[in-house]
Amino acid sequence: MPKRFAIGPLGEHDDHWLTVWAALTGKSKSYLATTLIGLRVREKKEVIQEMLDHCASLRGLSQGELFTAILTNPQYLEQQPIVEDVEQTEGLDA
Repeated sequence: MPKRFAIGPLGEHDDHWLTVWAALTGKSKSYLATTLIGLRVREKKEVIQEMLDHCASLRGLSQGELFTAILTNPQYLEQQPIVEDVEQTEGLDA
């Protein structure tokens, strides 16, 4: 089961509208926020996959390998910078 995580507070305007929406639908604000995040992630899945593929190829990994590495360690990209080919960068110094 996914872990709970905290997000920063909403702005006053958004919080007010979420409160009204929750009351009108008989749902909790937490439920609606979770649903909205899930919908937005699904909307962006294709873009996320393209980013994942690009970052994986720069590191010589498959998309699946990088996906697993990030799930295991969310700081993976920061800890594993892009490996530059020495031959490609040698001519750039001149």
